[in-house]
Amino acid sequence: MLFETIIMLFFTTLCDCQRSYDNYTLFRAIPVNEDQLRFLESLPDMYDAQMWIFPSQVLRNVDFTISPEDKVKFMLEANQSQMYLTTITTDVQKLFNQQTVKSYVRRQMTTFDWNNYYRTDDIYEWLKDLASTYNTVVKLFTIGTTLEKRPIYAVEISHTSNTIPDSRSTVVVEGGIHAREWISTAFVTYLLYKILHAPAEADENFQKIAFAYNWVFVPLLNPDGYEYSHTKDRLWRKNRNNNNGVDINRNFDIAFGTIGISKHETSEIYCGAKAFSERESVAMYNLLEKYNGTVEYYMAFHSFGQYLIIPYAHVKDHLENFDDVKAIGLEMIEAIKRRHGTNYVVGTAYDTVGYQTSGVSGCWAKKAYRIPYVMTFELRDTGVEGFALSPKYIEPTCKETVDGIVVFLNGKKRSVKSLHENNSSNEAHLKNVVLILNFVLFITLCFDYLMAFLFHD
Repeated sequence: MLFETIIMLFFTTLCDCQRSYDNYTLFRAIPVNEDQLRFLESLPDMYDAQMWIFPSQVLRNVDFTISPEDKVKFMLEANQSQMYLTTITTDVQKLFNQQTVKSYVRRQMTTFDWNNYYRTDDIYEWLKDLASTYNTVVKLFTIGTTLEKRPIYAVEISHTSNTIPDSRSTVVVEGGIHAREWISTAFVTYLLYKILHAPAEADENFQKIAFAYNWVFVPLLNPDGYEYSHTKDRLWRKNRNNNNGVDINRNFDIAFGTIGISKHETSEIYCGAKAFSERESVAMYNLLEKYNGTVEYYMAFHSFGQYLIIPYAHVKDHLENFDDVKAIGLEMIEAIKRRHGTNYVVGTAYDTVGYQTSGVSGCWAKKAYRIPYVMTFELRDTGVEGFALSPKYIEPTCKETVDGIVVFLNGKKRSVKSLHENNSSNEAHLKNVVLILNFVLFITLCFDYLMAFLFHD
C-alpha cells in the first residue's frame, strides 16, 4: 500500500500550463440593461478577459476572468455603468493548482482513476490496454487524425448475450470537444469503464442499458486542444487550426454560421470558414456515417452549468419530440439530485443557458440522422469552480450523471416514439396504400378482361 501511494504521488502533478493565471480575478456580472450586456460582450476585445459563461440576456449571469493589469480599469468602467459585480475568486490560478494530473502506467489499469485528471497520451494508452485486455468486447478504432497528427479514437463496447437480439441500436457518447472542459473527458472515460464492467454491476437497471445497446464512445474529440490546455493555456477552448483555432461545436452543418457564433478567428466561438472545415467535426461525420440507421441515442458532454440541453440550439421553438424528451429529462433531474443533491435544469439552449447558437454537434446529429434521443449535458458546477473543477468532485459528478443516464435510456418505455419509428410508420403506411391501390387496379383489370371475354362478338 505504501509503495502504491509513493508511485501515485510520483506520477501525480499539478497542471503545468505555461500561461499563468496568478491573481486573475473571476467575476460574475448580472447585466440589468442592454448597454451593460453590450459592454460585457465586448470584454474580450477590450481586456485580457476570458468568458466562462457567455453573455446572453439581461438579468442572466456572465462569468469571466480579468487580468491583474486590467482589473483597475475594468472596475472603473464597470462602476461607471453601475454594473452589479461579485467576485468568485481573486486568484484563478489557485483553483487550477487544485487540479491534479496523474500519469497512467501501461498495463497497470489500476493507475487510471477518477480522482485525478489525465493527459492525452495517458488516456490513449489506457484505451489501448482496455482494447487489448477485453478484445472480445472492446473495439478501438480511429475516426480521424488532427492537424497535429494525433488520432481521434472511438471505442465500441458490445456485450454478447443470448437474450439480446443482434439488431441492437447504438448509443453514441461524445466528450472533449471543448479543450478546457476536463470533466467532460473524465466522465466519458468513467461511463466507458462502467459499461465495460457491467457484468459485475449490482444495479440491474444499469445492466439493462449496458447490455441492450451497442455503445460507441469518443472520449476526446479535440485532443490537440485538450493537450494545449494542459501545456500552454488552461483556458483554451478550441482546436489548434492555424494557432487561433476553431470552435468545433460551432462547425457542424446545421444552421452553420447564422447565430451565436463569430466570424473572427481570435474569438472563442469562431465557427470556421465553412461547415465541416475541421478534421474533428469530419471525424464525427465519419463515425455517424459508419453507424447510420442504428443510432438511437446521442449524448454530448460539456461543462459547466448543470443543464440538460435538448435540440435545437439555433431556435427558441420546441421542435419534433422535444416534449417527450423533456419529460424524461425531468425524471433524470430527480435521479441526479437523489445522490448528492445536485440541481439540474432541462430545456433547449435558449431555455437553459439563455442564448441560441448554431453548428452544434448534437443538433446536427439529430437532424441529419434522425436520431430520436439527443441530449447535451453541461456537467458540474454552477460556477464556483467552473472549468477548474476540483478532482474531489470528479467521481461524485460521474456517479450522479450515470444515475441520470440510466433514466434517460430506460425512459422511452413509457410513450415516446422515436423519429425512426415515426419514419418507419409513415413508410409502412405508404406501402400499404400502394399495395391496396395495386390490388384494386388488378381486380379492375381482371373484371374488364372477364367482361370482354364474355361479351366478345
